[in-house]
Amino acid sequence: MDDSKLSRMHVRGIILRNKPDWTVIEAANSAELYGKLDEGDIHIAIIDFNMPGDNGLEAAARLLQAKPDIRVAIITANAQDSVVSGIRALGAAFMPKPLEEEQMARFLAAASLPRRPSSSEGAGGGAG
Repeated sequence: MDDSKLSRMHVRGIILRNKPDWTVIEAANSAELYGKLDEGDIHIAIIDFNMPGDNGLEAAARLLQAKPDIRVAIITANAQDSVVSGIRALGAAFMPKPLEEEQMARFLAAASLPRRPSSSEGAGGGAG
């Protein structure tokens, strides 16, 4: 989600170069994002911090309430401690602008992996 068409095209290109079989759904603002939540089985969200309407943190929080298993990255040039800590408090990935393809590729690879079961779901096997 980004209000800049050029930025959305850049992110789309990175995603499809790294995950060519994925479907990308774009939204120009938070209202459009919320309207598209039921369009498909959304697994990740890459959200710009500075948006009209809800900012990236507000949109991510609302998105995670609706779809708790989604993996979220927030892109921003604002690296103030309060912004970065807010992003991390949501469990989202912080991606500084200008966006680097290698960093996005690592996020996409991690987002593709199954989530680890929480401690309440029982003990997992250890590496041996």
